Amino acid sequence: MQGFRERRVVHSAGKRAICVNGVVSVPATATNEILDLSPPEDQFNATEIIQELFQAGSTIQKRAMIGTRTVQGTYGIGGTLCLPADPAKAEAAKTVEILTHGVGLEKSYWDIAPGYSYADAAAVAGYATFAYDRLGVGQSDHPDPIQEVQASLEVEILHNLAQLFRTGKVGDRSFSNIIGVGHSFGSILQVGTDSKYPKDFDGVVLTAFTNTLTNLPYTVLANNPSIAALNQPSRFSKLTNGYLVHNDAIAIQEVFFRYPYFDPAIFQNQVDRKDTYTIGEEFTIGAVLTPATAYTGPLDVVAGVYDYPFCLGNCSYPDNQLARVKSSLYPAADNAKSDIFLVPENGHYINAHRTAGQAFDHINTFLGRNGF
Repeated sequence: MQGFRERRVVHSAGKRAICVNGVVSVPATATNEILDLSPPEDQFNATEIIQELFQAGSTIQKRAMIGTRTVQGTYGIGGTLCLPADPAKAEAAKTVEILTHGVGLEKSYWDIAPGYSYADAAAVAGYATFAYDRLGVGQSDHPDPIQEVQASLEVEILHNLAQLFRTGKVGDRSFSNIIGVGHSFGSILQVGTDSKYPKDFDGVVLTAFTNTLTNLPYTVLANNPSIAALNQPSRFSKLTNGYLVHNDAIAIQEVFFRYPYFDPAIFQNQVDRKDTYTIGEEFTIGAVLTPATAYTGPLDVVAGVYDYPFCLGNCSYPDNQLARVKSSLYPAADNAKSDIFLVPENGHYINAHRTAGQAFDHINTFLGRNGF
């Protein structure tokens, strides 16, 4: 398997896929914001920054953004490429799904446990998957969390990952079809990539997402962002104070899970695996959410009916909020080939609820119906 360093062979949670885990070198150049901010001195300072960012009439974002600069580098991106364990399906696989996780998660969100593994479900359907840790998360590099780890750079990394797979520079083949699958902030990055590079992906699946960030302040404040090095020093003591994590289990359940529709053991798995995000991301998250007017492929939008970050806990009120995504963000997407799905008895962490399999089946049916 070319393109990986520190590689090792692993199986997906349900052993339906054989995977290579390692680090991929991804070149990227982006125009980032120069933020007139220093890493918070302590948790009091970190909390005040978040409070001020979301207060009524806040001007901190405007005051902090004092210019732009070009950020360029080759970044180590931790990832896991999975192919079907069935040799015939592995040989025939011509489609790879690039999976981008949300804030506070890492790549294992796509392969939590048997029955909760999108990597397994995709492999059974005959697809390859590449789940990766976003910049500043997990196995990936952790550069400056304020000036470097921003949404614009993450868009460029996703764009270049698509090119690496398209040209066969990662893995054992050139994939004919590249599908972008995002979750939450990962869906925002997917929209940003499709807006800037509409030919990168042959199909797009946005999960745990609608077309508005109106509810973002409620979500972030409920998460009680904590300095990672102070919250979990055993894991994050080497990181500067611009790296944050969700505070505790209650902060995670509050907006990401809907009781009683999850297994407490799976919930605890996600609490234990919580990972980092950055102040730079918090200040730039909305900048890349611009309509992908030139993307013409199929679009699928999937969300738990009780998603809180994007629907305030009810994606059916006052109507199906997923129906607004295509017209507002993907007006040229192929209408006949596009779809939406509200996952019953499910919240924001779709893959960690008992009805995750319904979402997996819907997505893979959508892909198969469109010839992938």
